[in-house]
Amino acid sequence: MRSLRRILSTFVIVLILGSAGSEEASGKGAGFVLLREGVGARAEAMGGAYTAVAHDQTAAAWNPAGIGALKGKDFLVTHHSSFQEIQQIYGGWAYGNGRSGVALSLGIYSVGGIEARTGPSAQPQGTFGIYEIIAGLTYAKRIKTGFFAGATVRALHESIGPEQASGFSVDLGLLYRFRTKGLTAGASYRNLGRMEVMDTQRTPLPGTFRAGIAWRAKWITGSLDLGAPRHGSVGVHTGLELRVKGALCLRAGYRTGNDIRDWSFGFGIQPGSWRMEYAYVPAALGLDGSHRLEFGIR
Repeated sequence: MRSLRRILSTFVIVLILGSAGSEEASGKGAGFVLLREGVGARAEAMGGAYTAVAHDQTAAAWNPAGIGALKGKDFLVTHHSSFQEIQQIYGGWAYGNGRSGVALSLGIYSVGGIEARTGPSAQPQGTFGIYEIIAGLTYAKRIKTGFFAGATVRALHESIGPEQASGFSVDLGLLYRFRTKGLTAGASYRNLGRMEVMDTQRTPLPGTFRAGIAWRAKWITGSLDLGAPRHGSVGVHTGLELRVKGALCLRAGYRTGNDIRDWSFGFGIQPGSWRMEYAYVPAALGLDGSHRLEFGIR
């Protein structure tokens, strides 16, 4: 009981410090898109309502405590393409025995062909690209029956044209499985950390507090998340997954607090130990929607 209280106290203190640390970057939009965007096609198809659902490798990004509940190994590679030739690739491996687990993650984000200008001009002076790289290590452990805690530590690197900077981030998560079969709750604080100065200022990281609840039955999963980012609007995320026939799953989600995206849709095929997942998220303001494709082996 004492160890549980210490863990909960530490988690709350870190949340308070993380929120206080946002004052340095108040009024500025958070950077590092690779941390701000979610990973995984299943999670995105369910509207990002994944804090209490995550029990595969993507838990390393959504709620690291979920890695502690993993049984066996999980490997995945996912690709995300969006408007303006934005590309994101994420891959990872995880292993757990139901009592503790570890995970490794690697993500790359890129957008090229951005026109460079120093003032109003008909012709650009050239083009440049934006690149982000993350490498993460996750550890999670069961600290009481049905109760898990975990953390993800990441090394970060960002380049915008000729400018570069490195940094680090930490995610903390809690997951609880109720005695009621299929009911789980989770909470996480993501992207607590700091970047080096690039040019004249630091890129503020997109710190976000998430809390969610999920219920899973034989053929249906429903989830609800509340997201409170340090830079942006509070959002509500809802997701639904239906297992309609054999290995086929259909998914849909809805989110608030986002000016560009609200609805999301997708499906998954999971015969045996491998899976294929797809998600499509329409975009407003005349922008192209985003596509996510994921392959995994368990």
